[in-house]
Amino acid sequence: MNDEGTTSESQSAAAAARDSATGAIVRPRRRPIGSLTLADWRLLAFAAAAQIAIAAALRVMPVAALRRRAQRRTVGRFAAAECDERIVWAILATGRRLGRISTCLVRALAAYLMIDDRRGLVLTIGVRRADGAIGAHAWLARGGRVLIGAAPDDYVPLVEWDGLSA
Repeated sequence: MNDEGTTSESQSAAAAARDSATGAIVRPRRRPIGSLTLADWRLLAFAAAAQIAIAAALRVMPVAALRRRAQRRTVGRFAAAECDERIVWAILATGRRLGRISTCLVRALAAYLMIDDRRGLVLTIGVRRADGAIGAHAWLARGGRVLIGAAPDDYVPLVEWDGLSA
């Protein structure tokens, strides 16, 4: 990752997801602020709080320890009625406003924690070498479809965690 806490891809690429039918990258639909419901605002507040808490936790504990704690409890029960796409929308919408706090790893971990049904979820951390520099990237996928994070093209996976193993 670079100094800004994001990978070398642009923020717009990081905010893209792949369509499950075609595999094409699609952007989450932006909603006018006046059309947001109370449930939308609650989900946005929870997504922002989750990212801030994860970013703080990553500064005091290793990723593996954070993951072990996440395996013991599901904070996603708050958002259990929400589909994966709405959770991703909330994380990306708040992540854009959190700046350097919201890295690809923080976003992927937040989605991992907020999604209640973890079957088929795979959190991957990968690296690549480009122009003599090493870049790192994290993404969350379900069934081969990237839910959050830019397309993992050219990244070599270092760590892959499925949603059920400890």
